[in-house]
Amino acid sequence: MRRQSKYDASLQAAPGLTDEERKAAEEKFLELLERVFGSASKVRGAYCECVAVRSLRVENPWSTTTPEEVQAVTLWEKAAEKATRLVFSQMKIAPGDAFFELHVWNSRTN
Repeated sequence: MRRQSKYDASLQAAPGLTDEERKAAEEKFLELLERVFGSASKVRGAYCECVAVRSLRVENPWSTTTPEEVQAVTLWEKAAEKATRLVFSQMKIAPGDAFFELHVWNSRTN
C-alpha cells in the first residue's frame, strides 16, 4: 500500500472495469511513477514542472524553449507513457479505450 501523497490518479473511460479493478490500476500507475522518479514528492515535482512548461508554451508560443523545458516535458511524458502501457498490459485494457489523469493539490490545502 502506498503512502498518502499530495496527488492521486484516476482512470478515465475504461469500460467494463469494476471499482476494485479501476482502483488497482490507479494504484499501480502511481507506484510505477514513484519507482521511476524515486519518490512521491519527485513525481509531484516532475508533473508540476511539466504542466508549468506547457502553460508557458500556450501563453507565449513564440518564445524560445530551453533545453531544460524540453527535458522536463520529455521526462514526464516518457514516464507516464511507460507506466500507462505497463498497467494497461497487465490489466488487459485496450490503449485507445482509457487514460489516466493525475490530480495534484496545493500543499497548503491538505
